[in-house]
Amino acid sequence: MSGRARTFSEPAWAIIIAVGILYLIGLLSIYADEAAHQSTPVKTIKQIVNVGVGCVAFVVILRMGYPWVGRWAWLIVATAVIALVPLVLARYVSFGGLIPERRGAHRWIQLPFYNIQPSELMKVAYIVGLSAYLRYRRNYRTFWGLMLPLVASLVPLVLILMEPDLGTALLIMPVLFVMLFAAGAKMRHFVGLGFVGLALVPVVWFQIQPYQRSRILGVLLQSDTLRQRIIEEPEKYKFLGTERQAREWEVAIGMQLERSKAALGSGGLTGHGWARGAFVEFAFLPDKHNDFIFAMVGHQWGLVGCLLVLMCYVIITLAGIEIAAGTTDPFARLLAVGVVALLAAQVLINVGMTIGLLPVTGMTLPFVSYGGSSLLTNFLGVGLLISVSRHRPYLLANRPFEYGPTVGREDPLRPAPVFRTHRA
Repeated sequence: MSGRARTFSEPAWAIIIAVGILYLIGLLSIYADEAAHQSTPVKTIKQIVNVGVGCVAFVVILRMGYPWVGRWAWLIVATAVIALVPLVLARYVSFGGLIPERRGAHRWIQLPFYNIQPSELMKVAYIVGLSAYLRYRRNYRTFWGLMLPLVASLVPLVLILMEPDLGTALLIMPVLFVMLFAAGAKMRHFVGLGFVGLALVPVVWFQIQPYQRSRILGVLLQSDTLRQRIIEEPEKYKFLGTERQAREWEVAIGMQLERSKAALGSGGLTGHGWARGAFVEFAFLPDKHNDFIFAMVGHQWGLVGCLLVLMCYVIITLAGIEIAAGTTDPFARLLAVGVVALLAAQVLINVGMTIGLLPVTGMTLPFVSYGGSSLLTNFLGVGLLISVSRHRPYLLANRPFEYGPTVGREDPLRPAPVFRTHRA
């Protein structure tokens, strides 16, 4: 172990308490749906088992420590990428029921007692691999140096999209850019990449699958004006959608968005109360136990409940930033930044989807939504984050990712000098 193990710091305890509150809110929301219908609480029991698995993974990560993860970073990444390949092949090859099809997608490996979603585990593996690559390099501070991590990121991105799993794929780029920025990449290079991305939008629009376009269209058609224009001039706006899609938006591609906003808004300030309200008692909103669970929090506990959930995420983010700022190990800092970016991006996408600002992507709300692999992944990420706060290496060196005016003349592949007071 390359550092001294410490007891939990104040930021670590803040994260643990916030995670506990989020999990309890999620569990109560999941149980509310089953209690309202007086059914056997199958999902509630499974969620308790899921958090048990997540806690075991959390403890294992703490016992091993993040330095162990760093030593095996490339093996972890390779294993995660290889695990994605059968999911892509499952569309053409039968694996004897090991990889079932659900809603037209192959995302899960069905084991006897537990279902694994490799794309979820890829999230943490991606952060570990990118942290290991960036920790001492400086070549990414040039525009062309950014191309290698960018192109390498396309491998898991494309494999995940082929499952297809649009929600998980959307997380790759935000995490990449945040970690590159934390490592010292130049802002003007991000601006250049942003313009390239904008130029590719029309190409991507016509290349994505029809169901993916319909999800984006579902957000755009919230505008009464746009719907009316498509109905009146269908030929002019056919690149966006059809007249039928505009007329049937509220009962078709916009149904989940419309009902999600209705459930959220009907809660008012304090909500209808636990296990009460029309959206709890009736099946008005699909996926209300996972993708749209934030709407159910607002429906039952109103604005107060929503603010409590968001405050917990703010606490986790701020505590994670404090942990990242408090370590002098480049790998540990990038690891902490990556985990914080991953959790924050999931929250922004899920809440944005719930309130109708983003397309429906199947993104779960961390620690709140029902799910096994997503909960396991989030516990692994928090375990790595708290491990960074507990293992502080003895380093006598400049703080990581601080560059002077001579950086451009140095060998970009040469690690920055780091002097340790003991053997790693």
